[in-house]
Amino acid sequence: MNRLKALKIVVFVFTFLLVFGTISLVGILFNRAKNYDKAISSANLGLSAGAEIKQIAADEGLLYLLVSVPEKTDEIIIFNPVKAKIVSNITLN
Repeated sequence: MNRLKALKIVVFVFTFLLVFGTISLVGILFNRAKNYDKAISSANLGLSAGAEIKQIAADEGLLYLLVSVPEKTDEIIIFNPVKAKIVSNITLN
């Protein structure tokens, strides 16, 4: 009788763990899918007045912006839209 009772307890515990794990996995996947498609509504590139974006290119999830400022050298801004952050500024001579 003790073996039957122990077997029932083991089956109950494993069933609980299976159901709990499945619900947790579905919840985690749902949260990741919900947060995946968030778009940036605005970003500040810190450009001076009169600056003009001449060209935009994208590669491997980064945006490359060719910026022209009157009476200054041009620069390339590498921008990560996912993090809404400037990765690098490259000044062209």
